[in-house]
Amino acid sequence: MIMTDSEIILCSGIKMDKNYENVLSYNEEQMVNLCRQNAIYTGTNYKIVGVRDNIINVSARYEDCIYANYIAYKNKKYGNKWFFGWVTDVKLLNPATTEITFQIDVFSTWYSRFNLNQVFIEREHVSDDTIGLHTIPENLELGEYITQTNNNSDPDYLNEMFYLAETWLVAGVSEMGLGSGFTVPDDQKIYSGINSGLRYLVFKNGLNLDKYIRNTEKNLSSSNIYCVFIIPKALVNIPDSSFTTVPVSSDIPYSFEFAYMPDSNYATEIGNVSIQKSQFLDNNYVPVNKKLLTFPYCYFNVTNNVGTTKDYHYELFNGNTCDFKIFGSIGVGCSIKMYPLDYAFKGASTVTTDNKLHGIDASKLPTCGWISDSFTNWLTQNSVNIALSTAKDIINVGGSLLTGNIGGAVTGFSSIAGTMATIYEHSLQPASAKGGVNQGDLVYSRRQTFNIYKMSIKRENAIIIDKYLSRFGYRVNEVKTPNLNSRSKFNFIKVGGMDELVHGNIPANALEEINSIFRKGVTIFHNYNDIGNYTISNPIV
Repeated sequence: MIMTDSEIILCSGIKMDKNYENVLSYNEEQMVNLCRQNAIYTGTNYKIVGVRDNIINVSARYEDCIYANYIAYKNKKYGNKWFFGWVTDVKLLNPATTEITFQIDVFSTWYSRFNLNQVFIEREHVSDDTIGLHTIPENLELGEYITQTNNNSDPDYLNEMFYLAETWLVAGVSEMGLGSGFTVPDDQKIYSGINSGLRYLVFKNGLNLDKYIRNTEKNLSSSNIYCVFIIPKALVNIPDSSFTTVPVSSDIPYSFEFAYMPDSNYATEIGNVSIQKSQFLDNNYVPVNKKLLTFPYCYFNVTNNVGTTKDYHYELFNGNTCDFKIFGSIGVGCSIKMYPLDYAFKGASTVTTDNKLHGIDASKLPTCGWISDSFTNWLTQNSVNIALSTAKDIINVGGSLLTGNIGGAVTGFSSIAGTMATIYEHSLQPASAKGGVNQGDLVYSRRQTFNIYKMSIKRENAIIIDKYLSRFGYRVNEVKTPNLNSRSKFNFIKVGGMDELVHGNIPANALEEINSIFRKGVTIFHNYNDIGNYTISNPIV
């Protein structure tokens, strides 16, 4: 059928592809202007063969049409609507007529009539790239993790220590290692919220502690010292004025300082840690896509250096820093725990201010070792009994000799000899070592505190993943109405399943093809000159 007053534009060099990998978000007027700018032939107000099986016979020379790869036409039969398509074949019919075979570009032809539904979106370029907002796994190859430079955020609560001796003290008894003239309080003490029948004596350093142990051994027995251990000075607030100096005297040849440990609560705050959230990955690589600043691409690891580690995710902390508190309680080895603040742990729906449940325990601090002179201890403990026994035996010997009782004298001598043999036997016993539990932990970690390591994927892998996300957006797995123009240069979108994103005043067969395009995944460019350039800066609108 012959139609008149129709218009056709043949174009060359149009970069859009028939597979709909890349499309344009141009309305009908913009598409016509693009075609005119790239036209190699334009015909108006002439006779044109009606569209039949996507073939148009145009009154144009073959040599003018042979380089055409795109077509735009308007046919009065369809009102004032423009159609767009790809030229697939050009044939010479006669010197004045050329046959053009084409394939309709359904996306560009009907884009102006798109209405969008809420559908399941698998991937898209998001309109809000706030760190932590998008954490759906991408299932990409991450490669190896590397340790980033530490920012000196390790806690340092062990820089000053006190030495504690757990000792049995009895009120009113002098020379218990503290020297005469010192009153032992007779009230029961509470340590870490628990009543104790023993007392903790505090010493500023190991030298003072050593002198106390030697003095206790000399005047009573080191068996009265049940344990010696260290605690962080920050765990208990004992001013210098609370320390008492044991003066030098003939009876106490060792001068030292000590203080009574005051009552203590269940736990005391001894420090805090603030870790800056990572703004870059390996080798200072700053990613374009903020998703790379979340787990599993980067995170930080906390270890207590004796086998326990925990991974923490930057994005689960509120604010710009990752904050922790460190609490401890007094006891042998000390119980010290570091836990995060304002942190929503895995599976948590809200941020918890004090997330003690997801903290990490420090390794136990070592108990101290000391040498006990077994003979001195035994002799000190038995000196009175030895003296009485010996005196009794001497009297028995003397009485027996006066009465002529040789057998009794021999018995007395035997008793004295037995006593002296017992003393000699104990004098041969070597000094014994006490305490010294879990000192291996101290040797290994030196400071026996927490260490923090910032981890990230390698720069090489980060660049690959960053480019992938720039090209195809994020996996979102969400039912929503997508924004096809959320980015300044291009938007990628992929619809899941058989969902139909587009509806409107569009022919049924074209509508199905359009929805198939979105199910396959398509990149929508917003400027013709940018088509195919996936490395161009593509900020959020």
